[in-house]
Amino acid sequence: MKINLLLCLFFISFTSLGQSDFLLGKWKFEKIPENIDIDDLGLEMAKDLFKDMSFSFDATNYSQFIMGKSESGTWRLIDGDKYELTASKGYRLEVGIKKISDTQIIYTQDNIELQLLKTNEKVIIEKQTNTLDKIEGIIINPETLESTWIYNGQIKDGKENPLILKHDTDEIVNYTFKKDRTFINRAPFGIELIGTWKIENDGKTIQVDSQEKSEFLKVVMLNTSELHLYNPLNESIIKFKKKK
Repeated sequence: MKINLLLCLFFISFTSLGQSDFLLGKWKFEKIPENIDIDDLGLEMAKDLFKDMSFSFDATNYSQFIMGKSESGTWRLIDGDKYELTASKGYRLEVGIKKISDTQIIYTQDNIELQLLKTNEKVIIEKQTNTLDKIEGIIINPETLESTWIYNGQIKDGKENPLILKHDTDEIVNYTFKKDRTFINRAPFGIELIGTWKIENDGKTIQVDSQEKSEFLKVVMLNTSELHLYNPLNESIIKFKKKK
C-alpha cells in the first residue's frame, strides 16, 4: 500500500514536470498578440514598455526582468495553462502560460497578454531572499486590527517619508480589515480593491488575497491608534493611523 502511494505521488510529480518542460529556458518579449484590440499609439507604448522584459525558468525557480527591475521566486503548475508564481518579495500570483509553438508562449497576467520568444541564452537565476523573514513583527490582536486605517507615511532604510498619498482631502489611501475577513484597499481616483485577509500561522503576518494575487504583510506595530505594516515588495514600513 505504501509502495503504491509513493509510486502514485512520483507519477503525479513526474507528469506535472513533463507537462511544463517546454517552459524551461529563457524567454524574451516578442510582441503583443495579434488578437489584442489595441490602437497604434497603444501598441507602440506597449512595445517600448516591455521591450527589455524577460523570464527565465528552471525546474522549480524563475526570474523576471521588466522595466529595469528584477525579481525571482518559485513556480508550479496549477492546472492546464494556469501557473502559480511565488515571489521572494512576499506575494503569490496566478498567471496564464500557453504554449503556441516550441519557441513561443502567451503570458497572461491580470488583463495583460504578451507573446514571448524562447532564446538560446543560458538560464541564470539569482535567488533573492524574502526580507519578510528578517523582520521580527508582533503578535496580531484581530480585534484591534479590525478597523479602517488611513495611510500616514512610510519608513524606508530607516528614513521617514512624510508624503501622504492622496488625490484630494477625501481620497487618502486606506486599508479596511473587516470582521468577516473582507479586506478593502481604497486609493485615489476611485480605485478600490476588495479581497480577503487572514493571519498566518506565525501570528505576525497578514495574508491578503485579491484578484488571483496573494500579498504578505508583517505587522510591526499595532495599537488602538496606529498600525505599521512591513511590505517586502518595496522593503519599507507603511504607517497608518486609525480612522476616527
